[in-house]
Amino acid sequence: MPLLRPRAIRADKVAGRVMVSPTEQDSLLAAVIKWIPVEVLTVYKAVDGFIPAERYSFRLGFIISATAVCALWIAFATKPSDKRLAWRQVILAPIAFLCWAVAIETDLIQHVYKDWQAWMGSVILGGGTLLLPIFDGILKSLGVSQGE
Repeated sequence: MPLLRPRAIRADKVAGRVMVSPTEQDSLLAAVIKWIPVEVLTVYKAVDGFIPAERYSFRLGFIISATAVCALWIAFATKPSDKRLAWRQVILAPIAFLCWAVAIETDLIQHVYKDWQAWMGSVILGGGTLLLPIFDGILKSLGVSQGE
């Protein structure tokens, strides 16, 4: 069965050895793009359009639920039948989703945190994008597998 979503190909280390040669792995930009759960973002934004703006608690719950769905979607959609789960991608995709959600949900975040300003969302989104490869490196050094 073909994959529903591309799997980030980043080298795993096992006992000090790299399993995938550097030429076979995705560039950082390609990996970041694969970590961003575009399908979840699309469904989230479509459904969010029906939720009344003043229902802050429900919208916050929806973000939390969508984050869990994001992890499950990445686990399911990126797993070929002959490989293990891409755990680093399963962990990084919800982080990417949350960075995006914080960036676009300015009024909701302002309701939760009164000193929030719109420019802060852009900083979170940009910082999250820059930090995803660093988090990937940390997870790799902790032995979290990409399932290759």
